[in-house]
Amino acid sequence: MIGAALRRAGLDLGLIAVAVLLQVAQFSPDWIEADYANGVYAGLERTCVPLANALPFTLADGLIIVAAAGLVAFWVVRLRCGTETWYARLGWTILRTAAVAACIVVWFDAAWALNYRRVPVTARVAFDPARLTGANVSAFSRDIVTALNAAAPPAHADHATPDELRAKLAAAFAPVAARLGDRYSVTVSRPKITLLDWWFEAAGIGGSWVPFTYETVVNADLLPFERPFAIAHEWGHVAGFGAESDANFIGAITTLRSTDPLIRYSGLFWAYGFLPDTDRRRFPVSRLVAADLAAAQRRFLRGYNPRLFDLQWFLYDKYLRANRVTAGVASYSLFVQLLVGTPRDRDGLPLTKPDGETGAARSPYRSGELRPA
Repeated sequence: MIGAALRRAGLDLGLIAVAVLLQVAQFSPDWIEADYANGVYAGLERTCVPLANALPFTLADGLIIVAAAGLVAFWVVRLRCGTETWYARLGWTILRTAAVAACIVVWFDAAWALNYRRVPVTARVAFDPARLTGANVSAFSRDIVTALNAAAPPAHADHATPDELRAKLAAAFAPVAARLGDRYSVTVSRPKITLLDWWFEAAGIGGSWVPFTYETVVNADLLPFERPFAIAHEWGHVAGFGAESDANFIGAITTLRSTDPLIRYSGLFWAYGFLPDTDRRRFPVSRLVAADLAAAQRRFLRGYNPRLFDLQWFLYDKYLRANRVTAGVASYSLFVQLLVGTPRDRDGLPLTKPDGETGAARSPYRSGELRPA
């Protein structure tokens, strides 16, 4: 009887074992970088993102609806039908549900999540912790505020269409992804709106990359000067960088190096929000910037639900830590340290470490073509 039960459960247990082994397996950083991020994932990204972009709707919404309805129907049918005892039916239903969850985990890892095991951006760029002095951070804050005040008027006069802004943002983004180690042309995803937008507003989510459907969804309520940075951040994930600090750094570098006033203002606006409180009190913003900060605060509070907010970020913190992002949600703010501690070239791109130190990006120092900003 036990043997028959094990044979019946063999496939389910096998799927669960594969998922567990995948989580604990140790992969070579070189394999992750060359064969997965720039191999398997690159092929999937270049194939699936254009297909998702062509859809006029958000495929992830349909996937969620079908998965939820299927799960409910499966449990109802399994528990109500059959000749076994109720406890036996419950046990088999739980086991099969766990096996399906294991399949989703394997799909998630293969489709994108192995990117969490890439060498972090901190180890790729010429980041020097010695640059993180109080004086340097204060000078960085002053420069951000000065540039923010100067950029506000032309940003508000920018009347480019969403498609034009997306094209300009993509042009600024592509060299950043290449500099940080992507050896293929990343296809940027078209921002979409989700049926779960109410959750985004309640939980304070600006956007999300959905690797199951290769789509980027953004909060529909974001203000025009908030959108470019939020999109560039998600494109950092599209490019195969999992850590939020890495995606924020990519979003910041992308927007700050753009020649479009609104895109650049968006990067400065988000960077300002992560500056030390003492510096934000010390360096005043203009009336126009202050009005934008107030508008963003009103936008945030309009749909804000403190319980859902706390739940969302508690669960996401656990998720990040489970995927080897040890700082959890605190990693969002680490990009400011990267900006202060990393020199950039005349094009606003970060300088990288010499070849062989990380196995990631080529060093600009060797050619002599670049100089620190």
